[in-house]
Amino acid sequence: MRTFAIEGDLNVPSIFIDEEKSTVEISGYSTLKDTNWFYSNLLKWMIAFNSGTSKTETINIRLKRINDSSTKWLSLIFKKLINLLPSANFEVNWYFEGKNRRVLACGRTFQQLS
Repeated sequence: MRTFAIEGDLNVPSIFIDEEKSTVEISGYSTLKDTNWFYSNLLKWMIAFNSGTSKTETINIRLKRINDSSTKWLSLIFKKLINLLPSANFEVNWYFEGKNRRVLACGRTFQQLS
């Protein structure tokens, strides 16, 4: 089974794609400056992962901090996956720390996309 991982740091989120479990995990901090390069590649990896027999069933997002550009990219990724993979049936779980209203607001916005 294929897996793909990026270890995050104080600005870059950790990414873990697991074909066997059909999950995508995005966690940590997403405050990087070059979101275009990072998230465009994440979108390519997710589309490639879903182009074969494997399909993403669960996307878990556990972000402690997120900037506006990352929010826009995650929104774009969800919209692209919905449009490009209409037969894919995936669930997005958005986890946040109780005091982080910005991350909560992003999660509510993404909830409206589904």
